[in-house]
This record gives sequence, structure tokens and C-alpha cells, in this order.
Amino acid sequence: MQERVKAALDKFEEGYDCSHAILNAYADLFEFDEKSMATIRTPCGPMSGRPMSVCGAVSGALKALSQKLREEAESGNSTQKKSELIREFRERFEKIHGSVNCTELLGVDLSDIQGQTAAIDNDLFHTRCVQFITDSALILEDLIDLKRKE
Repeated sequence: MQERVKAALDKFEEGYDCSHAILNAYADLFEFDEKSMATIRTPCGPMSGRPMSVCGAVSGALKALSQKLREEAESGNSTQKKSELIREFRERFEKIHGSVNCTELLGVDLSDIQGQTAAIDNDLFHTRCVQFITDSALILEDLIDLKRKE
């Protein structure tokens, strides 16, 4: 397993939400620090008080990818590539899991207590979410490698 994938999983096990676990694993690569990560991430976890939409692992990976591509665009590189790589990420994740929607992926709605209880009772955070984090990080790694080869 690649180092950053393991780092993301370690952060998740430490209690970070899915999005923050991914972002933290790539913080040095994209010049993120704790303060900047907090300002760019959207609340995705069950305490956000709204229905789950995009999977937190997907959200974190897309934010990391967007940050990297934004930095490159500021240095004169094409912004069209950003849209292409983001679309590529979503397509790859959806091909593996069928959706990028948290509720659809887990089969429970984490925005309500019944969904949270079902997720805990069925150990979804340690079975399903771990896989979403792993796959998001692997796809992100691949897209970053593709970008480096250009």
C-alpha cells in the first residue's frame, strides 16, 4: 500500500473525518496546513446537520486535486485540465462503487440518528468507509502521477 494511502487510513483511525483524512495525507504535497485545510473543507460528517451528499473521501480527494491544479493554473498551466481530471476521478470512483453519494454508498443516512446507529451497528465506518478512503487515495495518486508525466 502506498504511503499516502496508509497515512489517510491512519488519520481516519485517529478520528479524522473522511475528507480531512485524505487532505491530511496530501498536506505536504499541496502545501496545506491545518488552518488552510479547515478553511477549504466542507463539513461532510454526520455532525454537519445536513443530509449526506458527496462521500467525504471523494470530497477530500477532489479538494486536494483542485488545490494542486489551482496552483498550477496560477503558474500559467491550463484550467481545462482541472475539469478533465476531476471528471476522471468521479468516473473512476463511480465505476468501482456505483456512486459518489455518501447515503447511497453506505445505504444509511448519516444525517439522522437512526442512520448513525445503523452505521455503527453494522461497522460501516471500518468496512465501507475505509474502502472509500483507500480507493479515493489510490485514484488521486494515479491522477497525480499522470499529471506529473505530462
